[in-house]
Amino acid sequence: MGLARLVVSFLELLEAEARALAAGLLDLKIASILAWVAGFLLLAGFSLTVAALYVFARRGVSAPAALLLTGVMTLAVSGGLLWSARKIVRKI
Repeated sequence: MGLARLVVSFLELLEAEARALAAGLLDLKIASILAWVAGFLLLAGFSLTVAALYVFARRGVSAPAALLLTGVMTLAVSGGLLWSARKIVRKI
């Protein structure tokens, strides 16, 4: 009798854990989709910001100089972000 009860209890626990895992996977899927959408929107926003910087710089200087200014500013921002990410990873 004790062994049968142990097996039934184990199977009930296994079923409960499977349900919790399924709910967790659904949450993970939703969070992943939201993160991808946010990433695309972030990329679009950054691209529009770079384009606006170019248009603004183009008013005052020639096209090659505006492209150079835009490129340098983009490299500076991305380098700063990578440097910050490196500092965060080294802390962990």
